[in-house]
Amino acid sequence: MQPRDPVDFPETRWSLIGRLGERPAEATTVVETYAGSIDRYLRRRLAGCDASTADDVVQDVLVHLLDHAEVLARARAAPDSRFRHYLMTVAWNEARNALRRRRPRASDVSTNDAEIAVGPEEMVAMDRAWAESVLARAWAELHAWAADGTIDGEVPAVLEASLVEGLPLREIAERLGIGLATASRRLAHGRTLVQGAITERLRHAGELGEHEDAAVACARLLALLHR
Repeated sequence: MQPRDPVDFPETRWSLIGRLGERPAEATTVVETYAGSIDRYLRRRLAGCDASTADDVVQDVLVHLLDHAEVLARARAAPDSRFRHYLMTVAWNEARNALRRRRPRASDVSTNDAEIAVGPEEMVAMDRAWAESVLARAWAELHAWAADGTIDGEVPAVLEASLVEGLPLREIAERLGIGLATASRRLAHGRTLVQGAITERLRHAGELGEHEDAAVACARLLALLHR
């Protein structure tokens, strides 16, 4: 047996997906897990629509997915593919149908779930939407922890100044009026928390096994943003 890609969808997870049609509560959890990435992916493809239409279409799609767990259960493992690719293909096809219902004379025809083949470029877009949603959730959790006093309020600021702005640690310390050693501790703490949040998200989505290297999985997720 060939070793499995550490961020591939585990075989046991595929078997769970196959039973979603019989377990609507678990189907709801799956849709909620991927809702952020579906939203990002669809809005990119709906860039020509006004904001109100895009909002309505995305909402229609998520409701469709929640109401049709049997469609999710049809996903099958395939080389170089992930469950998210299938799910976002279904989402886009339903988005096309939703647009057609709003514009019945449009040339776009009704499509069946997962009818359209997904090419390499679309897979990249889907992967990027997934990675962005995971990162956004991790950042949101970090800010929430800072807001409720779970962590020091300077942690998000230090981490963002370092990772987003690319500032050296000494400049960050001066900006925030803290010591260099304190800034270093805040940065290390922030990195650990964000990696932990990302890891939890990947594990929840079934893309990280119990004994797989979290740091490697996080690095590969980040790499999806630069493909």
